This record gives sequence, C-alpha cells and structure tokens, in this order.
Amino acid sequence: MSHARAGDGPERSGMVRGLGLVATTALVVGNMIGSGIYVIPSSLAETAGPLGLVAWAINAAGYLCLTAVFADLGGAYPVSGGLQAFARRAFGDLVGLEVGFLYWLCAVIGNAAFLTAFVGYLAVLWPAAGDPLVAFAVSQALLWALTLTNALGVRAGGAIQVVTTICKLMPLVLLSIALWPLASLEHVQPFAPRGWGSLLPAVSLVSWLFVGMESVTVPAEEIRGAGRTIRRSVYIGFSLTCAVYLLVLGSLSLAVPADLLAKSASPLADVAAHHFGPTAATLVTIGALVSVAGILNGWVLVTSRMAHATARDGLAPRALAVLHPRFGTPTRALVLTALLSGALVGLYFSGTTLEIYNFIALLSTATALVAVGAACAAQMVLMRREPDRFTPAQRRRGPWTAAIGLAVVALMIAGSGADIVALTAGCVLLPLPYWFLVLRPAAARQ
Repeated sequence: MSHARAGDGPERSGMVRGLGLVATTALVVGNMIGSGIYVIPSSLAETAGPLGLVAWAINAAGYLCLTAVFADLGGAYPVSGGLQAFARRAFGDLVGLEVGFLYWLCAVIGNAAFLTAFVGYLAVLWPAAGDPLVAFAVSQALLWALTLTNALGVRAGGAIQVVTTICKLMPLVLLSIALWPLASLEHVQPFAPRGWGSLLPAVSLVSWLFVGMESVTVPAEEIRGAGRTIRRSVYIGFSLTCAVYLLVLGSLSLAVPADLLAKSASPLADVAAHHFGPTAATLVTIGALVSVAGILNGWVLVTSRMAHATARDGLAPRALAVLHPRFGTPTRALVLTALLSGALVGLYFSGTTLEIYNFIALLSTATALVAVGAACAAQMVLMRREPDRFTPAQRRRGPWTAAIGLAVVALMIAGSGADIVALTAGCVLLPLPYWFLVLRPAAARQ
C-alpha cells in the first residue's frame, strides 16, 4: 500500500494537461448546472412552496464557504483525486479510502439520475422515449458515447464541456428574462404554505443543485497551471452558477404559482409552453437535453479520475490505475463506472421519473456531502500541520470557512430524511471489508 501523500514529490500521473481556465470553469458550471435546475423547481414547490427561495439562499451562502475551502485546498495540493487526496493526507489511508469511495459512488449514482432526467425530457419531444425499454436503450447509448469520447482524451471531454455549458445557459437565461414581465408578488403567497418546518427538507433538496463545484479538484493533474487555475475557476464558476440559479428560480417563483409548478415533471418546458407556446417549450427542452448531456459528460470525466486516483494511491484495485498508452486516460475506470451507472438506470422501471429522480438525487448528494465534510475537516488539520502551503489570508479565514462548511454539510444531510441518512451510513460501511480483508493484510506484509 502506497504511503505517498498529495503534493509530495514529482508528478506520477502520466496524464495530459489538456484543461485550461475556460475548460475548468466550464467543468465547475457544467457539473453544477445540469438536470437539477430543470427538475428541482417542481420538487421544491411541492416540498416548501416559495419558501424554497430561502433554502436556495442558505445553500448559496453555505457553498460559498465550501468554495473557499476547495479553492484553498486545490491551490495548495493540485493532485488528482481532490477530496480523496486531501482527506488521505490529513487522516491517513482509511479515511482516504472512504472519501474516494463515497465521492465515486456519489458520481456513479448521480450519473443514473442524469440519464433518468435525460429520457424524461426527451419524451417531451419524442413520446416513444416514454416507453421504459426505449428510454433504457437511449440512456445507454448516451452514456457509452460520452464514455468513449472521454476515453479518447481529456481535451475532447473538455471541449464538449465548454460547448454544452454555453448551450445550456442560453435557454435558461432567455426563459428567465421572458418571465420577469409576468412577475407578481401574489404568486409567492402564502410564502410558507407547508410551514417553516419544510425549510430543512428544502435545503437538502436544493443542495443537489450545488454539488459539483468541488469536482474540479479531482482531475488536477490534467489542468494547466493547476493550483492557480483551480482557485480561479472555482470562484468564477460558482459565481456564474449562483447568478443563473437566482435568475431562474426567482423568475419561476414570481411568475408561476407554486401549486402549478409542483404538478410538473418538466417544469421549465411546461411553463414555456403555457406562456410562450410550443416553440418555446421545444427550445427549453432541447436546452435541457444539452444541459443533462453536458453534466453527464463532466461527471463521467470526474468519476473515472476519482477511481483512477484512488487506485493509483493503492486504495483500490490497481487495474483501475492503468492509463491508455496513447490517450493517457483511465479507460478501465471509465468502463467500470459506465457499467455501474448504466445498470442503475434500471431503477427507471420501478416508479415515476420524478420519484426516482428525487430519491437518487438525495442519496447521491448525501454521499457526496460526507466526502465534502471530510475535506473541510482535512483543511483544518492541514492548515495547522503545513501552514507554509497556505497564504496568511487563507490561514486566517480557513478555520472559519471550514467550520461553517461542516455545519452546512451536517444540516443538508440531516434534512434529507431518515431513509437517506440510513442508506448513506450503509454506504460508509461498504469499503470496510476491502480495507480489513485486502488493504490491511497487504500493508502488514510490506
């Protein structure tokens, strides 16, 4: 078992540094803005009504602190694996294994949610996609096409990310601007129709919209000028994402009654059709499809890199660390994660699209948040242990942003419900047999 730590020694990855500031910013924006903004408004309206805007503000403030945490850590330790590397450096191999596994699992589960959302929106344009077998076939085709693209090189995946990010933002912004003349304060009355007790579940639901900012730290060794580029892209990407979310959720809340939003599985398309006609609905739906394809592309990249980095550090089967000799991509990790995400799409058969999407989104978010919380704790340790890696300003604010980030993570996980908390706890236990039966005996033999 390897005992090297993030940031130690020369680079060992053999990967291609094909991502610059534009591509990494697109990775941040693209991995945050995806299917969620096209689906969550319905779930949020049903859960909390207009009070959901407060949940959005809480998440934005909390994730601003988390943004500072990952900007500091990504700048100080620009090594592939991101969260896993930070946690391993601070707390050792077992915590590194847990964080790497949980974040990888989050992405695998999340990819199934994106595929489910994709076929749900495709059915608006192509009713045949509503058939479960057709939906499953389409989702597999999209997943494997993006997996192949990412296997051909990080530049190809980065280019797709930039194009899809630009294309996904245009319909969101245009629809939001078009809705503002219809805004009325009557649509946010009553403001808390299900009581203020619905705020905590709403916070957990909205947190799905913000997961992904930290993902840019995972492919660090494929980023040019990694430390500085990660710091800049995290802040720029988070700011752009918050602006878009505020524009979209604000315009929907003020222009459409919450009870109408709550009844739709494709809220943005339905709102566009109702107010501006079928052509507008078609454009929004196409934007949703591009958006989901873009976020899936970004997470396919991130998921495979997390598996690769964890394996390279000796915490997962070594086969996953193998790079393609020509393209420098972790093809075995790509194939494994695609197989698992594709299999999870089978959940599509067990309920309505919206029900399955909400469940998957909450579970994926909760597992990611455990890993994010571990990274916050790691920052506290690393700033004390290795202060020279951080600027004086970072050392002053770091303990505060990390502490607030931990509190936000705890709040979000608590609000996801007892079932999700129990499943997340079960996910934490999953890597332990591998640790005790494989990794510890291997370490003892060294």
